Amino acid sequence: MSRHVVDTNVFIVASGEHSESPFSSENHPVQDPDAAQKVFEWLMEFEAGNGRMVVDSDWEILSEYQNKLTDQDYGQRVVFEKMSRGEIDYVDVEWIDDPSHPVKVAALAEQLNTVIHDLADTKIVAACMKSNEEKKPCTIVNACDTDWYDWQEILEAAGVQVEQLIEEWSRQKWKEHHDR
Repeated sequence: MSRHVVDTNVFIVASGEHSESPFSSENHPVQDPDAAQKVFEWLMEFEAGNGRMVVDSDWEILSEYQNKLTDQDYGQRVVFEKMSRGEIDYVDVEWIDDPSHPVKVAALAEQLNTVIHDLADTKIVAACMKSNEEKKPCTIVNACDTDWYDWQEILEAAGVQVEQLIEEWSRQKWKEHHDR
């Protein structure tokens, strides 16, 4: 069975596309309705049992989901559903003890620490790597954060694969950002 650490943006985009979710599509960055629909469809399949979630045992990833979504948002309802069915794998992540950081930062190998500038994403990388170390293959699933492309080479060298749900859309946004 597949395992995934799901970037929060996947839940945000999918929530904006769900008809019963109070989170509206105007509040997420994917302006292309077809691309946003692909994210929504992936999350529906994931909710239906297509894979397990991987999160840290300290609940930092789950706390981020909770901070960005309400209990009524579709994305958060998927998390609750995965919890209720026991489809979440918890992994132990080491943390950097530095109160000067605005968020809790996961300890990563030096080559990753020098590249991954979004400190909140260190927990996602660390959880994925820990799952892989435990011989439970895992990927990171992303919808629209383009910095994953900046880190792609170093992540792949470390054995971390990022599944881009809307590759064409997000690659174009990444290119626009770097062409400025």
